[in-house]
Amino acid sequence: MHAKRPSLRAAQAVALLTGALFLTAVVAPEAGRFYWTPLTLGVTYLAAALLGRRDGGHWATACGLCGWGAAVVYAGAARPDLDTSGLYLAGAGLGMAAGVLLDRAGVPVSTLGLAVTILAGGAVLALTARFPDVLEDAHTYAAALALVAVVNLGLAARELRAGRAEP
Repeated sequence: MHAKRPSLRAAQAVALLTGALFLTAVVAPEAGRFYWTPLTLGVTYLAAALLGRRDGGHWATACGLCGWGAAVVYAGAARPDLDTSGLYLAGAGLGMAAGVLLDRAGVPVSTLGLAVTILAGGAVLALTARFPDVLEDAHTYAAALALVAVVNLGLAARELRAGRAEP
C-alpha cells in the first residue's frame, strides 16, 4: 500500500472532525444517548475509509467499530432479553467477518487492525466501571477523533512541505 495523498489525509480529517462534532453536539448532551458512541465512531471511520476508496485506510477500524457499535445500539435501543456481553461479542465478530470479506474482495483490511480495534473496544468497555466519568462520556471519544484528525492534517502539511506532489 502506498502513502496517502495529502488531499486525502485532509479530507479524512474533515470526516473525523465531523464525527467529533456529531458526538459533541448530538450524543454528549444527553447521557441516555451514549450507547450511540461506538457506532458513531465506526460510521465516522467508514466515511474516512470511503473517501480513499480501496486505499483509504481506516477499514479495519471502521469494520470493527461498526459491528460492535451496531450491537451496542441494538442492545441500548431494543433492550432485548439477552446478555449484552454476548451481543457485543457477536457484533465485534460481525465486524471482523465484514473486514475479512472486504479484504477478500480486494479492499486492503488489516486483520491485525481488526483484532486491535476489537481488543481496544473490549479494554475500554472493561475499564468503564473504574473510570466512568471519562469512559462513559462521548466528549472523550470526540476528543480522540479530533486528535486523529489533527494528526492527519499535520501529516498532510508535512508531506506538502516536503514537496510531495499529488498524483
